[in-house]
Amino acid sequence: MAKKIGLLFAGQGAQTVGMGKDLADEFPVAAEMFTSADAILARKLTDVTWKGPIEELTKTSNCQPALFVHGVACFLFTESPASRCCAKSPEISRLTRQPVCLSGK
Repeated sequence: MAKKIGLLFAGQGAQTVGMGKDLADEFPVAAEMFTSADAILARKLTDVTWKGPIEELTKTSNCQPALFVHGVACFLFTESPASRCCAKSPEISRLTRQPVCLSGK
């Protein structure tokens, strides 16, 4: 039977300035996701996501793509070989508090 994976991503209200920055700084797979989002959106979503201010990040036009990109970056990280050797990373411990859930059967 094929492996099934279900994803739940954080919703509006879960955003925090700086989310995903540590992950992107340390792991290329996450950095590529954020870089791709900037290119696709033709604007620096990373600036408002990582530097704020929170009032700007909270706007739906910023919050929704920022949370989506963060969630996908987290997923890509968990699928990468790096995830098996760095469970003590500060960003990984933060992931356990984020409402981003991955499950598989």
